[in-house]
Amino acid sequence: MNNKAIANKFNLLGKLLELQGENAFKTRSYSNAYITIRKLPTPLFEMAEEDIRAIPGFGKAIQEKVLELRDTGEMSALQKMIDVTPPGIVEMLMIKGLGPKKVKQLWEELDIESPGELLYACNENRLVALKGFGEKTQKSVKDQIEYHLSSKGKYHYATIEPIAINLIKTLNERFPMETIELTGKLARRSTIVEQIELIGTVPESELAEWMNENGEFEYEEIPFYYIETDEETFWVNHIESSSSEEYLDSFPELLDSNGYDEIEVYENAGIDFHPPYLREKENLPWLNKTTFDESQIIDDESIKGVVHNHSTYSDGVNTLKQMADATAELGYEYLVMTDHSKSAFYANGLSEERLYAQIDEIKEINSKSPIRVFSGIESDILHNGDLDYADDVLAELDVIVASVHSVLKMDEAKATSRLITAIENPYTRILGHPTGRLLLSRKGYPVDFNKVIDACAANGVVIEMNANPYRLDMDWRYIAQAMEKGVMISINPDAHSIGGINDIHYGVMAASKGGLTKEMCLNTKDLKAFENWVESK
Repeated sequence: MNNKAIANKFNLLGKLLELQGENAFKTRSYSNAYITIRKLPTPLFEMAEEDIRAIPGFGKAIQEKVLELRDTGEMSALQKMIDVTPPGIVEMLMIKGLGPKKVKQLWEELDIESPGELLYACNENRLVALKGFGEKTQKSVKDQIEYHLSSKGKYHYATIEPIAINLIKTLNERFPMETIELTGKLARRSTIVEQIELIGTVPESELAEWMNENGEFEYEEIPFYYIETDEETFWVNHIESSSSEEYLDSFPELLDSNGYDEIEVYENAGIDFHPPYLREKENLPWLNKTTFDESQIIDDESIKGVVHNHSTYSDGVNTLKQMADATAELGYEYLVMTDHSKSAFYANGLSEERLYAQIDEIKEINSKSPIRVFSGIESDILHNGDLDYADDVLAELDVIVASVHSVLKMDEAKATSRLITAIENPYTRILGHPTGRLLLSRKGYPVDFNKVIDACAANGVVIEMNANPYRLDMDWRYIAQAMEKGVMISINPDAHSIGGINDIHYGVMAASKGGLTKEMCLNTKDLKAFENWVESK
């Protein structure tokens, strides 16, 4: 069980206790435990017991529950609360924007006990007259429920990928003479997947027997789909099962071809090879008119620097020096430090005084470090599109990432205008997570990407592919358009800890789907080229 899963159990326990009227001090302790666990730099269950007990803010009750969960896989206090709460109420607590107080009110006053009942009540306008709700809140609740229901049974790519890779490895060891590969959306590196899909020559009956004998494997918690085929037709069947329907409609001759691997199937069909991650409807316009060279597509090894990072100066877990040391140990050439700006008070945003102190520390680190640390800030884009500091302060920094973090409820015209105003600021170098989305949790605000990309092209602004697997924002579908307009993409981890640096991998996976080339990725530049870019504006 990873730290996120552990933290979520404490978060749910706190919400259920609040729902049942427990005192605020107790419920707050579980909410604080949730935050603490999410920020831990190492897996909680791998820590020694004495280290767990020494975690700041962990009282005896929290400590005992962590150890119980580690040793038994269960938390009896949580299970007790779940047992006395209708399942639909528990699910309602998972819906963003519906806290325990609102859920309790809906339960007691309208007898609503499930998201489905709540959606029906919204459609019947039953929330409008409810104290503390009203028409605007009802619409917001309705939108959140619809999004929640449409997201059920779906998983982030980052959740499924390691499980699926481990499964493939295990199956290859068990069936060494057979061919087994990932297929479906996982093979296409989709940001959201519904199941693990495999294709193989192992007889389905043998695979089912093996799976029944090994029920402890973690992947069995995820829906699993298997396609049985034979060696002769394996690769054409793999192409068919790892391509979108629209892609196959554009290249029907592939299904009449064959070969000893996918590349030969394409050669025999007279088509340039397209790896699975490109076999999407949205890529067809440029795949049909360009000669494709996979060696030019972005990969993990191409990334030279770590752009957009946070430290203990704002809401990060690790110190600036620890982030720099980790970046060097991972083999990167540079680190761009962009803690939160002063308006992000909820994230301990930097006042001008603290920002200057960080700049001084960066200079000190650069005098001794094997890598180069660049100063920067993730500046809030204010409601009117302005950045968060005066020009003379911004001028002191190497790289400014401009991002929206507040007042997210905007229509397309307002959101687009706000972004473009920030893009046109001469100090903006990178537009951060352009839609503010959180996959499976929060829709992004609507944006006219045609206008945003044109504005970035006109002002020499790079667009971020935020590599956090819960964001992956910008969406990969706009990458080809950006490249066509000459707009570079930066694959940024938005790292709030040393471990967060590794999220670059998921950004690479998503960006490759849009055909991002190494040439058009900002942080494939080596140190010298990146320094030239920093100094170019």
